[in-house]
Amino acid sequence: MFRPGTDFRQFVYTETGDTNANTTAAPANNAAHVNYGGFGGLFSITQSSPSANTGKVTLVYAGDKMHSGFDNVTFLDRDRALVGEDAGDTLHTQRSAFDSAFAVDVRHDYSDGSTPTRVIAEGRDASATLDSALLGSAGFVNDGDNEITGIHVSDGDASVEGLLGREVPTLFEDGVRFFWTQQHGDNTTFEVVPAPHGGR
Repeated sequence: MFRPGTDFRQFVYTETGDTNANTTAAPANNAAHVNYGGFGGLFSITQSSPSANTGKVTLVYAGDKMHSGFDNVTFLDRDRALVGEDAGDTLHTQRSAFDSAFAVDVRHDYSDGSTPTRVIAEGRDASATLDSALLGSAGFVNDGDNEITGIHVSDGDASVEGLLGREVPTLFEDGVRFFWTQQHGDNTTFEVVPAPHGGR
């Protein structure tokens, strides 16, 4: 996803990583205690121009057990990328937590131990609850838990001028809307809307 307001010179992408807390590429699980990126993360590519053949790759945020399986990405505004997790049933069980979506500030240095802001905390809908109960049954192939997918912030403009990353979105203004889909189970698509005046 191109970072808005950078004239297509900065691009961010997710790296999902392992979906098992026992990954040997995590510091606690390898003899050298080095972070080899087992839980993935969010990366940035910066170039001098959109047509440049070279650029700089930067790790924006290194995932951990509780922030892992980053999959979908969109921009909430110029500086905050929204990333949705697809951690998988195994990691959900290991960490006793379902998927979440986080706002990652691409300007922030997360090496100080800080973590992104959770904006969506996933649950398990009725169909996914049944699927989870059937996991391991002969011939059953569905995923057991819901995941956050299709996370998207846009004004819906399908023209060249509306290319994602061209303009900086301002949520709930000028037609900018925020959607996400709870994949697996009921496969419901949600729209995030502003709270009523004075509400939360």
